[in-house]
Amino acid sequence: MACKYNFHSISLKNKTYSELNEIAAEIAPGENLSQSKTVESLVFFYRSLHPKTKESINDSKSEQKTSC
Repeated sequence: MACKYNFHSISLKNKTYSELNEIAAEIAPGENLSQSKTVESLVFFYRSLHPKTKESINDSKSEQKTSC
């Protein structure tokens, strides 16, 4: 059974969900990326363009919950 602290779900509008499938096809042509892997890739890409500053790192550490 998966640990409830390792996963979350999100709700998307139907149009956004369709666009996510289109982006998945652009990220990995010829492969079927899941929606979660597509979102993960987009977050990684965003973070590579906009690295966290020292202040935001400290803020995120204080907000983290304990993991399993």
